[in-house]
Amino acid sequence: MRYDKDKIRESLTQEEVHKILIDLGSKEPFQGNQYQTVCHGGHKHKLYYYHESKTFHCYTDCSRNMDIYDVVIGAKENQGYKYSLNKAVEYVARLTNKGFGFSSSIKISNDIIDDWNWINKIKHIKDRQIKTLPEYDSRVMDLFLPYPHEAWLDEGISYETQQKFNISYYLKGERIVIPHYDINNRLIGIRGRAMLQEDIDAGKKYMPLTIENRLYNHQIMLNLYGLNKTKDAISRLRKAVIFEGEKSVLKCEDYYRDNNFSVASCSSQITDMHRNILLSLGVEEVIICQDKFRAQKEDETDEKYEAAIESYQKTLLKFASKFTPYVRTYIVWDDMNLLDYKESPCDKGKDVLEELLRNKYEIGTIEGVENEL
Repeated sequence: MRYDKDKIRESLTQEEVHKILIDLGSKEPFQGNQYQTVCHGGHKHKLYYYHESKTFHCYTDCSRNMDIYDVVIGAKENQGYKYSLNKAVEYVARLTNKGFGFSSSIKISNDIIDDWNWINKIKHIKDRQIKTLPEYDSRVMDLFLPYPHEAWLDEGISYETQQKFNISYYLKGERIVIPHYDINNRLIGIRGRAMLQEDIDAGKKYMPLTIENRLYNHQIMLNLYGLNKTKDAISRLRKAVIFEGEKSVLKCEDYYRDNNFSVASCSSQITDMHRNILLSLGVEEVIICQDKFRAQKEDETDEKYEAAIESYQKTLLKFASKFTPYVRTYIVWDDMNLLDYKESPCDKGKDVLEELLRNKYEIGTIEGVENEL
């Protein structure tokens, strides 16, 4: 993510600086502010930290003033690592649990919505017809082995959960079978998760299944995965969390059982139809839980990477703007670096998911977004 490096640096306490320097390899400081010269791999306690100005000065080989990021970059290079400024900022933020980033990069205006206007908008949304997708003959599921795959069991998706969601296996195609149903439990599509490395390498990790020359695809923008099983909890709790992938819904089933209020968009998009479906269930709160952004590419400059992160954040805000006029809307963003790149907020277990949910961002009416849609 994009961190506010200046805000992080200025907020560092003496104890946090001490923690960073010890982590970089310095021994205990003399007189509280004299550290080993880890900036160039030295052993003398000649690296002085001045808390008021948030600067260091090395009184040996470096002989220059530095901030915390300069020290990190120098120390890491002496340890054999190549650190950019962006990576140094991320290192400091992670070590000190400082997340000045997502919230400081967006403009949020919590405009008060007129009560009657809000009620009319809700009625208008609820009155919109939910599109009905074509139904497939459910007997096609008899062609698959009705057993969970070992790989998903190893990931913590239980046998009971996979049975409940009708997860099967297509032996001929070497794919985990993921049937998709609409809110009325009609079979509208079947996706397969490739288990052959050659299919994964070819970009066919998740694909609609083709059975006897028939493609079992559907318009994922018009449906939410898991809703046939989680709609009761969503209606009862009046809230929904939207993940990207099917596995997140399955994992939440094991975490929460009857209180599983999750669904998946099955892509990196959240559409107006997704919103309409959830509002039709009377939700009052929506939490957007997309996968963590990718890692920086080897040939990608810090500036381009930060621009890519900003673009991703703006996309999340556009998704949020579909809901903000009607319900309380939140975005989960991993400020604390609890996840690896491209991981779902579910992937590190229930405790990590709940920590991320406790630190979610509430999004109000977002200025300028309407015009960009």
